[in-house]
Amino acid sequence: MTNKSTPHPLLPNEQERYKPVEAEITCPKCKTKKKIQLRACINVSLHPEEKQQVLDGSFFKYTCKECGEKVSIVYPCLYDDMGQTLMVYLLPGNTEDALEKMNAQQNTWSPDMLKAAMVCTMRAVRNPNELCEKIKIFDNGLDDRYIELTKAFVFSQFTKQNPDIKAVQVLYEKKDGKDGFVIITRDEKTLFAAIPDGLYEEMIRLFEDKLPKKKTACYELIDAKWTAKVLESEIKKQ
Repeated sequence: MTNKSTPHPLLPNEQERYKPVEAEITCPKCKTKKKIQLRACINVSLHPEEKQQVLDGSFFKYTCKECGEKVSIVYPCLYDDMGQTLMVYLLPGNTEDALEKMNAQQNTWSPDMLKAAMVCTMRAVRNPNELCEKIKIFDNGLDDRYIELTKAFVFSQFTKQNPDIKAVQVLYEKKDGKDGFVIITRDEKTLFAAIPDGLYEEMIRLFEDKLPKKKTACYELIDAKWTAKVLESEIKKQ
């Protein structure tokens, strides 16, 4: 399941660099207002320590200087891992509309940026949990498209066996050396469902020639909706 990537030379010029974003936050506990600067681009190749901060959630936390309250700050930003040729845009809120606007801006990129982006895996996510999932998938040498297809099968089996459990999120995770999915329930419990041996490879065999090849430097939302469209398309062909 290993897929090593070659680092990409995605070096923006002065006009293309991501500028810090200034925001004003209000502490929900002491009501203190504070202006802070937010990083528009999390480049973990230049700042490797920030990768763990994203994974443990601390990157999206602000500690109030007055009372010590920790405040969650989730905002649009790019996660860029040049070593993995991976670019993931966190677009909270109205993600689909934001993604459409983001991709429309690609025509302002320089030819060198567009060329470099073409060798990258470019994804969009809705929240920090999904961002962490993408990082873990590619760190383990997997392809998120086949993981999402695998997820659909595993979760379908899980719901048949556990009809009373209501899940709110299903995320890829590696536990005790085994690839699988953490299922977060409505009552905030977490369950783990391992991927059956050979299932991920079977998804590759079934869909490798059916998924579209990358043709543009656009971000893609690879999630349950994407999976449903892929499966629906295959059903119509039968």
